[in-house]
Amino acid sequence: MQKQRITVGYVELTDEESEELFEKVREDRGIKGYSELRGLMEDFDSRVLEPQEERLLELLGEQAEEADKETRFIEVFNKLEEGTSYRIKSSKQD
Repeated sequence: MQKQRITVGYVELTDEESEELFEKVREDRGIKGYSELRGLMEDFDSRVLEPQEERLLELLGEQAEEADKETRFIEVFNKLEEGTSYRIKSSKQD
């Protein structure tokens, strides 16, 4: 299966970010390919969580201890229904 870049909302994910999102969604929803991921992502939006945001630590919960305070994340969330979201580490940290 060929890896593809995925766009969620206004954020175009890098190859690494797209692969990480694919793996998380595959585990959660049992998708088999990037075309299925693209179809699912039509109902999703995304936002970049900057390291300076204090709320980031609250959102990460237990992972906050492991996460570096300088780490930027991308949160991908379902804009139609609550509860479904995925958080991946941004490959662009500068």
